[in-house]
Amino acid sequence: MKSFTLSCILLFPLYYSQEYHFDYKCYDLETQLKGRYKGNKRTNIIYFNSQNKDFIAYDFSFSSKPTRSFFLYDYKKKSLSSYSINKKSEFLSLKFLQTSQVEINNDEVEVEDIDVEEVSENVFVIKASTPQKKNSTLELKIVVEKSDFPMPEIRFMDLTSNIHSKIYNALLLKLDSPNYRIINVTTDYKNDVIMNDNLSKCEKINLKF
Repeated sequence: MKSFTLSCILLFPLYYSQEYHFDYKCYDLETQLKGRYKGNKRTNIIYFNSQNKDFIAYDFSFSSKPTRSFFLYDYKKKSLSSYSINKKSEFLSLKFLQTSQVEINNDEVEVEDIDVEEVSENVFVIKASTPQKKNSTLELKIVVEKSDFPMPEIRFMDLTSNIHSKIYNALLLKLDSPNYRIINVTTDYKNDVIMNDNLSKCEKINLKF
């Protein structure tokens, strides 16, 4: 993990009374391994506070947009704030768009019975199925490494936060400590789409706004 430190303080309109402090930035190199867009890649950026899971931010790139999209989730307030940010992800270019309440969406697939197996050191295969175990609905291969802070719940699948929480909770039960982080995950959606997310590159930062 890099020890690079970035310090930045941003000022927003008065309607933003909450101050957010991020001390880590991780890059998500996303690659489609199977599916209609096989071979497509994009790099997303995740900002989080290693000691406070009440908020997290995602900086996404969408090919159809001239700018990147920055989303700030405040789980305590149950709010989602949206911004645009330039292609270089420079914070001085952040432009506020809107704040809305976080919607509770129905799970896209049934994830009830979850089996976690450690196939080698720090490598886990997670299989989810329907309650009757008739159909495998999701399969993941996750690589973790020790960290100095509890595992952040980063969203890497195109699935609900509820499904993510179930996967994280099942994985944490197999670890000897919460102080791990995911560095690589391959997700088989069982619908002819397989994605890989490389989360190995992280930086220590000091970002407040």
